[in-house]
Amino acid sequence: MTHHASIVRIAVLTLALSAGALPASALPTSTPMLRADANRDGVLTAADDARRAPAIMMANLDDDQSRCTSSGPRRLSDEVLAACNDAADEVVNGPEDLKDLAPVEIRPTVNSAGGTLAVDRPDKVRVFVQRAGRFVVLDGALTRAELRHGVRLAVEARDIVRDRAEWSGQAELRLRVGTRTDRLRLQVAPVLFENDTMPLRRVVVADPAAPATLEGQQGAGTEKPGQAAYERDLRNALDAEGLTRPFVRWPAGGDQWLGDMYKTAYMSMPAPGGKEHRMAVNLRAPGIPPQPPAPDRPLRDASRPVFTLLRGPDVAGIQEYDPERANDPESLQYYGSASSASNFGTLPPDRDNPLGRILYGGAGRFVPDGRFTGMLAAQGYQDPIMVDTTWLGVGHLDEFLHFVPSNGPRGWSAVVADPALGMGLLRRLDATGHGGDPLVRGVDPAKTDHPGLTVSAALRLPELVDGTRIATAGVAKALRQLRDQAGLTERDIVRVPALFKRLEIPAGYPRDNLTVTALPDAANGVSTGTGAYLAPRQHGPRRNGRDVFESATEQALGRAGVRVRWIEDWEFAHHVGTAGGEIHCVTNVERDLSGTRAWWKE
Repeated sequence: MTHHASIVRIAVLTLALSAGALPASALPTSTPMLRADANRDGVLTAADDARRAPAIMMANLDDDQSRCTSSGPRRLSDEVLAACNDAADEVVNGPEDLKDLAPVEIRPTVNSAGGTLAVDRPDKVRVFVQRAGRFVVLDGALTRAELRHGVRLAVEARDIVRDRAEWSGQAELRLRVGTRTDRLRLQVAPVLFENDTMPLRRVVVADPAAPATLEGQQGAGTEKPGQAAYERDLRNALDAEGLTRPFVRWPAGGDQWLGDMYKTAYMSMPAPGGKEHRMAVNLRAPGIPPQPPAPDRPLRDASRPVFTLLRGPDVAGIQEYDPERANDPESLQYYGSASSASNFGTLPPDRDNPLGRILYGGAGRFVPDGRFTGMLAAQGYQDPIMVDTTWLGVGHLDEFLHFVPSNGPRGWSAVVADPALGMGLLRRLDATGHGGDPLVRGVDPAKTDHPGLTVSAALRLPELVDGTRIATAGVAKALRQLRDQAGLTERDIVRVPALFKRLEIPAGYPRDNLTVTALPDAANGVSTGTGAYLAPRQHGPRRNGRDVFESATEQALGRAGVRVRWIEDWEFAHHVGTAGGEIHCVTNVERDLSGTRAWWKE
C-alpha cells in the first residue's frame, strides 16, 4: 500500500469514529454528552441523541494481526487455545481491528475540571480513548483539555453472551463531568448461524495430516479409501456451478467427519452507508469423545483447527462446553455424538423468523451439551427447536434433513429422507419383473453388507423391513415437531427416497430401535445456494439403464427448481464403520455473508 493510500485509509476510519463531533462550545445541560450509534445507521449524528435503542458493539474475538500462536513445546489446552483473540489484549490491533469496535464520542464540554468515564461491566466491555493520534485503554480519567475539545472513544465487547443469567449482553457507560452525569447503553451483537440457502463460498475437506501438524508437532497420515473419488466429483460439481475457489484442507488425521467439527456463523453491526460490518464466527462443536485426547484437551482433536487454521482477520473462533461431561465416560459412550456439529442446522428465514431458527436433534438423555445449546438460545434471535433424532444410529439431524433454495412458497424447501418412498421403488421394480436385479450397483460386492442381495430379497430382509418401519415413524414425528413449532407444511417439503436398515445393537446398549441407511442417503447432502444440491451417488438398482433412486431424487428436486450433482462417497463416507455417513458428514462449507439481513432491523 502506498503512503498516500495509508493516510486516506486512516482518515476514513477516523471519520467513521468521529462523525458528528461538535465545535468546542458550552453544551446545553439538556443535551447528551455521550453519543453513540443509537439509531444504528453506522455513523454518529445528532439523530443518535434520541437514543431509541442501545448502540451495537461486537465481541472482538477475531485475530486481525494473526498474532495468536497455537504452537509450543507442548500442545496448548483447549481453554488456552481458545482464549487468544483481539479482545484478550489491551490494544487496538491495527486499523482493521478498529472497524470491529463501536464508535462513541464525548461531545465538547467547557468549564470543566475534568471528568470520569466508567463501564458497569468491565469484565465484559473495554473502552479505548484516542490520545496523541492512537487509541489506548481508558483508565477512567478524562482531562479538562480532552473534554473541551471532545473525546473519541472505541468500545469492544470482550465476549459474546453465553448465559443471560451471567450477562444480558448490555453494558452502560457512565460519564461524570462536574455536576453532570450521562449514561449510555450498548448491546453486544448476537452470534447467528448461517443457513443452507446462502450461496456457498468455500468448501472445507479433510486432509490426512494430523491436527497437531498445525501446532508445531509431528504427525503423519494417509489418504482414506475413496477420498480421491469423493474429491474428484466434488471438485467437478463445484466447478460446474462456477464455484472455483480451491478446497480448504483441514488436517483431520483419521477423523474425516468435518461436518461434525464446527458450525459456521457470523456477527455484524452497522457500518457507514447502511452496510453491515461482519465477522465470521466458527463455533467449535462441544463433542467430547468417549476417550478424550487428554485431561486438558477433552474435545475432539480434529476440531482444534477452528483456532489453528481458521481464526484470523475478521474470523472468530468460539467454544463452549461442559467440562464435567469428560468425567462421565458412560454418557459419552452412549450419548456423546449428540454434541457433534452435524446434529445442528438452521431453519431458513421466513416471514415470522426473518433470521431463521436453529435446529438440533435429541430427546431424553440423548441431547447436545447443555452449555452449548444454552449459549445458542442466549443469542435471542434464532429461537432453537429440538426435534427427535433418537431413532437414528448416529442421532444427527443431517441424516434425514437438509434445506435448499427452491421455487416453494417460502423460497426454500426441506429435503427429507423418505423410507417409505425408497421401499416403494423396490416394490415397483419387483412388480415389473426386476426383482432379481441387484440392489447395489457399481460397488465391489465385498464392500457391501449383503453381497449379491437382490431387490426381491431386500424387500423381505428383516433389517430393512424393520428399519423402514422405525425410520418412517421417526421422520413423521420430527416433521410433526417442525409443523407444530415452525409451521412447516407438506408444501415446504421435498421427499427423496431412502432405504433405512435396523442396526444390530449389542446387549446392554441403552439406545435401541436405531437405524442407518442401506444405500447412500440423498438427504445428507450440501446445498450450493446457487440452485444445485450435492448428493451422494446412490448406487441403487436400475431400470432402463438409470438408477431409480437417482431418477426419483432428480425428479423430486427438479420440481422444486433444484438440480442435483452426484458425488461418489461409498468408500469415503457411506460404508465406513458401523453407521457411516454421507456428503454433509465429511464436508464443511463457508457461505457468502454479503446478503445477510441486518438483525437489528428485525
